[in-house]
Amino acid sequence: MKYLSFFIPKTLWGQLVSLLLLALVVSQSIALFIFFDAKRLYQNNISQEELVKRVVTTVKLLKHSPRDVAKQIFREANTRSVKIRFAKRPALGKDDKPEYSLSLQQKIIKALPEKNRQVIVVSKGSKKGVFSRDSLPYNILISVKVTPRIWLITNFTRPKIPMNWIGPLMLTLVLMIVSIIFIVSLVVRRVTKPLAALAGAAKQLGHGVDVGDLEEMGTQDVRNVTRSFNKMNFKIKRFVDDRTKMLAAISHDLRTPITTLRLRAEFIEDKEMQSKILETLDEMQVMTEATLKFAKDSNIKEKAKEIDLESLFEALAEEYQYMGKLVSLKEDLSRKQIILPLQVQAMKRAIRNIIDNGIKYGEQVDIDFLLNASNQQVEIYFRDQGRGIDPDEFENVFEPFFRLEKSRNRDTGGVGLGMSISRNIIRAHGGDVLLKNIHQDNKVSGLEVKVVLPL
Repeated sequence: MKYLSFFIPKTLWGQLVSLLLLALVVSQSIALFIFFDAKRLYQNNISQEELVKRVVTTVKLLKHSPRDVAKQIFREANTRSVKIRFAKRPALGKDDKPEYSLSLQQKIIKALPEKNRQVIVVSKGSKKGVFSRDSLPYNILISVKVTPRIWLITNFTRPKIPMNWIGPLMLTLVLMIVSIIFIVSLVVRRVTKPLAALAGAAKQLGHGVDVGDLEEMGTQDVRNVTRSFNKMNFKIKRFVDDRTKMLAAISHDLRTPITTLRLRAEFIEDKEMQSKILETLDEMQVMTEATLKFAKDSNIKEKAKEIDLESLFEALAEEYQYMGKLVSLKEDLSRKQIILPLQVQAMKRAIRNIIDNGIKYGEQVDIDFLLNASNQQVEIYFRDQGRGIDPDEFENVFEPFFRLEKSRNRDTGGVGLGMSISRNIIRAHGGDVLLKNIHQDNKVSGLEVKVVLPL
């Protein structure tokens, strides 16, 4: 079954055309089979009537004609399938179909003027029809006694059914096939055009592109699907916008109470307590500003652009190298050019967050990427030389405001939004971020951040 699936067309056009052509070939084959058998039976009946008529006519002519005219009568009566001659003895042999021979014998005797003439019929090579029991034998030997010592022998060989009708039939079949392919192509194009637009819009939506409302066209079923897609797209955008606006509003509104608390903290006489409270307020201020910036950046409607990944990573690596950071792109001459539709500024921010974390905790970041054609995706790797992360904390790293206590402490800076923002941006492009510790000599020698983006 697995091997048969290789020959089954994958497209709607291919499947429809294949099914229709298969139905056409099967139906035409059955019809041809029935027609051929019916034509053969009809031809046999005609041949039998002509044979009886020819035998009776020849006997009558010989009766009323001089003997020297017999050869001329034979020449006129003989055909490709009928040969008539005189013989001293009747033609005998094994009869393959005695019932048919008896029936033919009775018809000949009935048609002859003299009912007492001796008639012997021998049938050979009997073959039944497909849908009927009656069929003309391949060879019939009819012996009619014309004088006491002379027999009229008629040797009948069943003629082949002419096959000149196959040419027009094949031409008709070819014209039907061409017509079916043409009509199905028009219909399938009309059906699949809105489906292709819907698939493209869904893919772009997965890449974070604002596709807007699709035009409802095609059949009613396709229109219903398009209408549902437009509603879903609107609800998703409204949900994301409402959540971002609410987050921005909360962060903005927190500025006033934080400022008020900072002013009141100035009146605390206990300097140690005052210092701790101010430190907490500073941290809240940083978190609020970071959240507000994230909300503002998320609210920017950036259009996706086609960009070469190698050029993007080379530019980012040079940018960090100019600042004295150890960031490099692995050279690979066999690497194929990969161009993806990306929101460039948003993707740069996501990549910078990953690289910044690698530099802070691993001092050096190596970038590599490759095309995974089988999965229709691009895999990007960021490898640092830090102490890695506990696998149980992999998912927690992407939680907003989460900071690891052991390997990544607060003294290094940041509020814990970097990786969360990066994953949100990458997932908005239809991809994902995965973490993995790098092991060397049974020890953790760094962290690998794998970014997967669809083609």
